[in-house]
Amino acid sequence: MKTPSIIDSKFSRGSKRIPFMSIALLMILLMVSCSKEDLASEELTGVALKTRSETLKGQLKKARSAAMRFHSFKQAEQQGYADPYPFNPSPYVPHMGYHYINVGLMDGSFELEKPEILLYVPNKQGKLKLVGIEYAVPVALSPNPPEGFVGEEDHWEYNPNVAGGAWTLHAWVVMDNPDGIFAPMNPDVPATDPSLDD
Repeated sequence: MKTPSIIDSKFSRGSKRIPFMSIALLMILLMVSCSKEDLASEELTGVALKTRSETLKGQLKKARSAAMRFHSFKQAEQQGYADPYPFNPSPYVPHMGYHYINVGLMDGSFELEKPEILLYVPNKQGKLKLVGIEYAVPVALSPNPPEGFVGEEDHWEYNPNVAGGAWTLHAWVVMDNPDGIFAPMNPDVPATDPSLDD
């Protein structure tokens, strides 16, 4: 009689376990692959949020660069922001300043590097200092607010006093605003014209 070898004995006992082992191995592989897919999905979501954030930062940087061309009011005048209209400039608006509008840019579209309105505040001697920009899109040309900046942070407001009614958005890309970059008012901007204060 032939004595079974160790290999034969393990094979014969293991042959009953092969389906069980195969199923267990398959389940482990499925769990590992699912968790890898979940991790990949979470990583992609994180990358998408970071990209969106970087894109908004990039847009704000472009808007600031465009605005800084007008740090000198003389540049704003040369580019049509001080053309003589009854509404140009606006009266001094508390926590905003004077609004100087370029009517030639009121074309019904949001153009990141071409704000329709520049915001200036005079110092005690009357010299104007750029503090922010404002985008304005006439409702007559765009019945819905424009897309504007990337993300959900910019909230366009309807302003009946601009261009017979317009969607407007302030962007405090020059002077910091503790209330947020897209807040309509900036508490750091004086409530009254500093050049008129005693």
